[in-house]
Amino acid sequence: MSDTTNKPGMMPSLLDEAAAAPVDQAKRPGLIARTRASLRARFDRWWSPIDADPVRRKRWIMGGRAALGALVLGLGVGGYFVFRPVPQPDYLDDPLNDVLGYTLLTDEFNKLPVEKRLELIGQLVQRFKSMDAGDSVLMASFAAGIAGAARDQLMENGSRLAVDTWDKFAVDYAKVPEGERGDYLDKTFVDFTKMMETLGGRPRDVSDEERLAEGRRQAQRDMERIKENPERAPSSEMAGRMFQFMNEGVGQYASASQRVRGQQMMRDMVRRMRGVDIVTGKPPR
Repeated sequence: MSDTTNKPGMMPSLLDEAAAAPVDQAKRPGLIARTRASLRARFDRWWSPIDADPVRRKRWIMGGRAALGALVLGLGVGGYFVFRPVPQPDYLDDPLNDVLGYTLLTDEFNKLPVEKRLELIGQLVQRFKSMDAGDSVLMASFAAGIAGAARDQLMENGSRLAVDTWDKFAVDYAKVPEGERGDYLDKTFVDFTKMMETLGGRPRDVSDEERLAEGRRQAQRDMERIKENPERAPSSEMAGRMFQFMNEGVGQYASASQRVRGQQMMRDMVRRMRGVDIVTGKPPR
């Protein structure tokens, strides 16, 4: 057999190259591995004298357990106070800033059934009616201190209450006989404007009749503006000042079904305020 080891043109074996590679070219440990080894060495130097002394070792282990227990207890207590549900205050007797804070700045209020929220708002209305000078100053200070995330939470709470309340009225409206719908719309207008004034911190002491008269006058002014500028006629979603909660700023909290129900009742209420037939939208015969 001929010797081909030194013949020109023959490709060297990859296995031969691997076998000939020097051992000292092995890959160096990475940065993480070197750091871990350094920390381990430091820990060993610190712990070795303690580990060699049974008394010191026992003392350190017991102290570590106590510290760990205190840490767990502290985290548990702190977490409870941070994440626990905010208790509902007494709307008639508790400090006004506690009542306003719960109503406007907590998500617990949003989780209550809409009927319960309306009940609490009614109690807040009573509180406002009997408000003294000290309460007025406190409420002004409360409003002045709202900023950032608190302001966003206030907007969400007010928006959700407006949307859920309007939807409750709309659900009930669908069950009202046709001949009684006009009276139902009048009552809804009055109740809703009272609630919105309370949320805004400016409840007015006016009669239900005056509220309805104001709504009708505003509807007439809107109609006159529409006649002067037909191209600027508001859509059903923006008809009237009291319905601004249906715009993008507040209506974002409404579901698709809530929007449909709300717009239907809104259209009929606008017609009621304008004095036209709520079914046809035409002047009564």
